[in-house]
Amino acid sequence: MVVLEQPVLQVLTSDLTAPAAALLAWLRCRWRIENVFKYLTTHHDMDWLCHYGADITADTALINNPARKTARTALTRAETTLAAAQRAFTELLHSDLSVTATNAAIPAAEQNVDTARAAATRARDTLKTIPAKIPANTLDPNAKRAILATGRRSLQMVLRLLAFNAEHWLADRFNTYLADNDEYRATLRHLLHLGGQITYTPDEITVALDTPTTPKITRALRLLLAELNATPPHIPGDHRPITYKIRTS
Repeated sequence: MVVLEQPVLQVLTSDLTAPAAALLAWLRCRWRIENVFKYLTTHHDMDWLCHYGADITADTALINNPARKTARTALTRAETTLAAAQRAFTELLHSDLSVTATNAAIPAAEQNVDTARAAATRARDTLKTIPAKIPANTLDPNAKRAILATGRRSLQMVLRLLAFNAEHWLADRFNTYLADNDEYRATLRHLLHLGGQITYTPDEITVALDTPTTPKITRALRLLLAELNATPPHIPGDHRPITYKIRTS
């Protein structure tokens, strides 16, 4: 006898009071969001950049400040000079010179240390006043950069989301009549490319679609169009209703 172990789904959560069924439902909803993003990318080109127009503006991006690097180099040089002066003073105190010669050399050695220390202090204070990064156009007044037209890009994304929502709604309504949970989304996507003819009159706009390839799809589409015609849509700013029908051969 073979015993098959049931797979265990591990869910990490900080909600210690929620029932397991609720956690699984929330997890399923979360992955439905990921599926929507995947669908948007595959069928609505959500990630595509369809417009390359850009505005040329001053380049205010922060870049490394070369003055900061120069000031840091000056500080390093001043600290090296100070260290050398302090080392020379220490060596003087432990040299083989006579006491008289040592005492005579001490004032100059101390002056060198004081001068080097003052220079290091000035270099350190100067470094503190120099920002590490500055806008690019501060260094180069002619620095420019291209910024994509975000308004048009955002409008494209909104239109694609609206198209997805419309397709999602139509697919659900279409499947009410088609009753095919496996293929109804793909079938509707195919119908969105169905040929036809649009007729404009002063009183209405009529969309006559070509007949689908199978009687089952034709019946489901006819019922969906009847539902749409019950409350016909309008083009914004146009009073004429839009009605749909299937063209007879």
